[in-house]
Amino acid sequence: MPVKSEDYNGVCVIAVTGELAGDSAVAAKRTAETSMRQRQIVDFIIDLEKAVFIDSQGLETLLWIKRRCEEMFGQIKLAAVDETIRKILAMTRLDHQFQSAVDVPTALKTMR
Repeated sequence: MPVKSEDYNGVCVIAVTGELAGDSAVAAKRTAETSMRQRQIVDFIIDLEKAVFIDSQGLETLLWIKRRCEEMFGQIKLAAVDETIRKILAMTRLDHQFQSAVDVPTALKTMR
């Protein structure tokens, strides 16, 4: 499965494998939406350690999660962003929209 999620002390970590595009982008959005609605989670980490690419639908998913988090006074962080995805974020001028950490444990430590 390209998208998995786990909760850590009120933070939902969504791990993406392969591409954050198409069906996996839809699955990531659905996972975040379910976590927000059913478990009242407002803080998210998107683990991109095993992600190799992100397309416009994946970027829209990240922005949707970010907007929803901010509406509920939560936050989103990206973890383990590789050079390819970092370049995509920079080219689309979204690199400053997201805080990032080198890995999930570091991101968890920086969540309030």
